[in-house]
Amino acid sequence: MDKATIPSISVIIPVFNDPEGIKACLDGLKNQTWPMQSVEVIVVDNDSRPALRLQQEYPFDLRVLRCSTPGSYAARNKGAQNACCDILAFTDADCIPAPKWLENGAGALGGDSAKSLVGGEVALLTPEPITATARYQLLTGFQQAANILDKEFSATANLFCLREHYSAIGPFEEELLSGGDREWCWRANRRGYQIKYAGDAIVHTTPRTTLSSAVRQARRVAAGRLHLKNNHLSFSHESQLEPHRTSLESVVWILKGSGLSIRQRIQILSIAFIIKLATVIELVRLRLGSNPERR
Repeated sequence: MDKATIPSISVIIPVFNDPEGIKACLDGLKNQTWPMQSVEVIVVDNDSRPALRLQQEYPFDLRVLRCSTPGSYAARNKGAQNACCDILAFTDADCIPAPKWLENGAGALGGDSAKSLVGGEVALLTPEPITATARYQLLTGFQQAANILDKEFSATANLFCLREHYSAIGPFEEELLSGGDREWCWRANRRGYQIKYAGDAIVHTTPRTTLSSAVRQARRVAAGRLHLKNNHLSFSHESQLEPHRTSLESVVWILKGSGLSIRQRIQILSIAFIIKLATVIELVRLRLGSNPERR
């Protein structure tokens, strides 16, 4: 690519009570192959307590904004609405971008006339020591490719779009504490945008290592799906709100998992059962009128 035509990129990262995660994420951004003079990074502190402090210097322009509205989608909107560059690249504070993340993600977007969005790969790192919960999450995977290719949405852990296209599609739905990436991509699809998968635009993240954190994550996702259904925000994609596998298919798949001992399979099945039970309880709680929790 001619240096004169290299587009500028605004990287937008919401963060809530994760100072170590955002520092690791910013360290990953220091190693990008994209010219640093064409990068700005906007970190949006989503009302962390204590407030986020970033004192290290970086080779890119760094701004820290504060968003008091609860939820990562409100924080992403705050970042996007203050961005100055041609391309918006969204990721999360607990993600570490691979060196060619920006280069490959921006390269997959195409020209200004292409009504396209790009979702890159979210690769799970293996923690040490590995817990049973982490093993369960590694086995089930982040499923970013399947989400993009089969369900037509990308997680905002790794999402690229032109800034002008974000403006045309509109902001993320701020009432959603989960599932806002689905709603935004499906809304874009209705307006003629297509989402592409860029398997070489990679961010790395660590799976949940404790059962309590995995349960919280599952409850949040379940609440987001219910909100999408109840508020008719899934458009024509309601069937794509269902999990990739039924409960029975998941059991069979886990039992057939290669490289697992009998003990490990029992542990993973137990974790899957607890998470499923917690999801059902959360849906009952919400249908009885309770509000989703910020987690």
